[in-house]
Formats: sequence, C-alpha cells, structure tokens
Amino acid sequence: MIIKNIKNTFLVDKINNPVGLAFIISILLLIIGQIVSPGFATLEQIINLLIVASFLGIVAGGQTLVIMSGNSGIDLSVGNVVTMGAIIGGALIKEQNENVLLGLIVVLAITFIVGLLNGIGSTYFNIPPLIMTLSMGIIVQAISKFITGGVPVGGAAPVLRNMVIGRFLGIPGILYIWLAFSILIIIVLRNSTYGLYLLSVGANDKAAYLSGVPVKLIRILTYGFGSMIAGASGFFYLGYLGSVYNITLGDKYTLPSIIAVVIGGTSLAGGSGGYIGTIAGAIVLQILESILITINIEQFGRNIIFGLVLLGLMFSYARGKRLRV
Repeated sequence: MIIKNIKNTFLVDKINNPVGLAFIISILLLIIGQIVSPGFATLEQIINLLIVASFLGIVAGGQTLVIMSGNSGIDLSVGNVVTMGAIIGGALIKEQNENVLLGLIVVLAITFIVGLLNGIGSTYFNIPPLIMTLSMGIIVQAISKFITGGVPVGGAAPVLRNMVIGRFLGIPGILYIWLAFSILIIIVLRNSTYGLYLLSVGANDKAAYLSGVPVKLIRILTYGFGSMIAGASGFFYLGYLGSVYNITLGDKYTLPSIIAVVIGGTSLAGGSGGYIGTIAGAIVLQILESILITINIEQFGRNIIFGLVLLGLMFSYARGKRLRV
C-alpha cells in the first residue's frame, strides 16, 4: 500500500508539473507514432527527431528569455532572424572553411543588433512587443530577400557541415551543440546575476527597479540575446541544409518557439519558468509534427493544430499572473 501511494504521488507530481507532463506526453506520442507507423520509435528515428528538434529548441531558448522578461514580452521576428542567420552565413562563408568563424561572428553581431532594436522600441518607445517584433521581422525578411535576390548566396563549408551533421559516437554534432547550449543557458538562468535580474524584472519590474535592478537595460539585452540565439540557430541550420536561398525557411519556428516555451511551463506573464521545460516542449512539438506528417496532414493543417495547442495551453494552465498576449 505504501509503495502504491508513493507511485501514485510520483505520477500526480509529474502530471501537475508542466516539465514532467511534457516528457510524459513525448513518450506517449512516441508510442502513438510507433502504432501509426511501425519503426517510428526506433533509436535511429528518435535521433533524427532530436536533430530536427534541436533547431527549434535553440530558437525557443531565446524565446524563453524574452518571455521570462515580462511586459508582455514575445518575439515574432525570430523566424525571420533564423533565415537571416542562414543567409548571411552562406553569403560570407561561400563554402570556405576559413570563413566559418568570421561568418558566425558577423551573424551573431547583426542579429544581436536586431534584437537590441526590438528591445529599445518596446522599452523606451513603449511600442507593444508584438507590434515591434512583427515590424522588425518584416524588415529583416526584406533584407534577406535583398541579399539573396532569389538565388543561392553561397553554402556551408565542409567544416560547418561536419560540425552539424557529422557523428561522434553515433550522435550528430548538432545534438552536442544543443547540449552545450542547454547547459550554458541553464547555468546562466540559475547561477548568474543576469538570471536573477531577469526573473525579478519579469515577476515585478517596479519592485526590481526599486531594488536597484536596471530594468530597461535587462529587457533590451534580453531581446538582443534572444535574437542572437535565433541567428545562431539559423547559422547552424545552414550547416544542416548545405545551402539556402528561401527567405521563409525560418517562418516555421515562430509559432512553435512560443508553444514550446508554454508547454515547458514558462508563464507568458513572465517572471517564472526555465529552459528544461522548453527542451521538453520542443521535443513534444517535433514528435507531434512528425506524426502529423506521417498521416499526411498538410502544413496549413499542422499550423492549425499548433495554434489550437497554444490556445488550449493558455486556457488550461492559467497559472501565475493573468496571461497577457
């Protein structure tokens, strides 16, 4: 009886915990996928799912920071920034190994500036983050279109390709990159002054200001970091694809990056949450999308389902402060 109660308590705790619930859902989805398409849950297929989920997971990491900063913070430009990161990277690298580091530095710098502009507009000029980031996304897309001119602008160098899709101990490089990124962002959120300030600003910016926290600076930097992370994801996505000229290739990450954050338990009101839950959310979404693709659901249908998932989460979680979008 005692053991049974312990098991029941453990299960209830996992279900009530968004992070635990997300991991449980991912396992259930794998089982469903295996039933729908035998072989869906093999080790190799799971690795392939994680490869695709890694890019969303990295983008959603930046989105996590922005949403945690509060003030209705959300970044609708991340999809366009992912595209920009891939296009600028390809234009600078031109398949030359010696240009990879330069390409990465330039991508990080430019996308960080894009994020800073988002932060300045929403913080100093009180433009609603939705409007500010949506407008910036349109501008970024126009810049990407100008750079490409509708034709490929170069490609990933062999060293970048090996870094992303090359395998070590049977595991692709992008998964090591995602692991390193995950460890870094978790440490920053839990053990740095910036992480402490971010939580306090998101929870109550007035109290944080009175406590000496540079509220506006933290929010501006957070938008910068979020955009830079999206740009880095685009850069590595270039290594996965080999070349790029499609100016909409990153659009598929905008809505899912928000859903992954919410699935993981981060409140859209800000001030609470973490990246571990976002990782689980990204994995859940990728498994769900793979199942939908397997049963031949078109892209527009998948977008509808993702939108319904987000609405359902917002209605069902209703935790912390009143959700503001």
